[in-house]
Amino acid sequence: MQQYSHVLRKCTVIFFLCCIKFCLRGVLQSTYISLDYNEAQLLLQISTMVNIKLSAVCVIFAVAPALIALSTKHLAPTVQWTPTVPFVTFSDGRRLAYEIRGDPSSKHTAIYIHGTPSCRLEFLGLRQGILDSVGLRLVGVDKPGYGQSDPHYGRSLKSFVADLEQLADHLNLQRFLLIGVSGGGPYSWATARYAPHRVQGVLILSGAGNLGILDAQERAKFNAQVSGMHRRIANFFHSTYSTPLKSLLSYLFETKIGGRQLYSTILKPLMRDPMRFMADPDKDCLQQGHQEYTSRVVPEALRQESATPWVQDLGLFSGDWGFNVSDIEPHVKPTIHLWHGTGDRQVSEVMTVAFKRLVPQATLRIIDGGAHFQYFVCNLKQQKEALAALIQTST
Repeated sequence: MQQYSHVLRKCTVIFFLCCIKFCLRGVLQSTYISLDYNEAQLLLQISTMVNIKLSAVCVIFAVAPALIALSTKHLAPTVQWTPTVPFVTFSDGRRLAYEIRGDPSSKHTAIYIHGTPSCRLEFLGLRQGILDSVGLRLVGVDKPGYGQSDPHYGRSLKSFVADLEQLADHLNLQRFLLIGVSGGGPYSWATARYAPHRVQGVLILSGAGNLGILDAQERAKFNAQVSGMHRRIANFFHSTYSTPLKSLLSYLFETKIGGRQLYSTILKPLMRDPMRFMADPDKDCLQQGHQEYTSRVVPEALRQESATPWVQDLGLFSGDWGFNVSDIEPHVKPTIHLWHGTGDRQVSEVMTVAFKRLVPQATLRIIDGGAHFQYFVCNLKQQKEALAALIQTST
């Protein structure tokens, strides 16, 4: 009887997934006329893909038990590993992939936490010559579910800090610096909060955050500055993950079927042209010397063909972090550096300004006209300046 109950629960999940897709279709079509041309074209593609007829829903619901029988309880299957990529194995059997750049004899080591969605290879945007000149070695890590790291059901910001500490132990790092970019920002804040004894300094570039920390004026500026698709995603997760729908969505998309369906419906079309919603300076930066982002970083980030880690990230950013950044240990706060550009169309600089308000001891640098990553990746002077400042104030 218990076995049948499990199947029935899974069938219900599939049914709710279909219902959500119908609702999504209605929302997309109702907002279509308010978008600019590029957004409208993408939305039209998404709307077409979620246009499942009632007969298809019936078929899916009817064969759901067979589909579930082929699925694990929660997440995607074991990752197909590249033999040359090192990893650390945890007590629960999960593996966390990482990659190291720089001279092993470097005086300082920084763990690089990539954005959302992305992977460890994002750290290729830092020039080796600059790393050598400031004496810095990088450890790029794949967050769970991205690249070649195993998924982690029910993960949290705090659980990732525990993963990083075990990685540091594996690498014999007593203490380390942190570099968090975009969606790596919340994890950097969490590490500063939960592992202050190991953090020497923090550099957060164009960091994402929770819309709940913004006041009314900052929220209005965020909505005015951020591009339509990124704005809608941020506001959807912020509003949804403060309601009981959070549990339903988490359960839906932390299944193999749910994660892959959302990947095929939304994330895969978005990533076919990842530069579509970038600001022009970011596009120029990639086209002029960083083609590895589209040729290596994006394909590696999504190699598991699941949207689960993406949804997990956005849900964690939008939900209760479990701590306040103002509660970070006093000796860590002055070592935190916050950089952001005023031309960022993916995460407004008002988010970083709000963090500075909450942690006034942190160093804030706003780059006039800087986009999401161009001011750091393609401006080598500023890249060196940021890294040198991080090392200089490290403890």
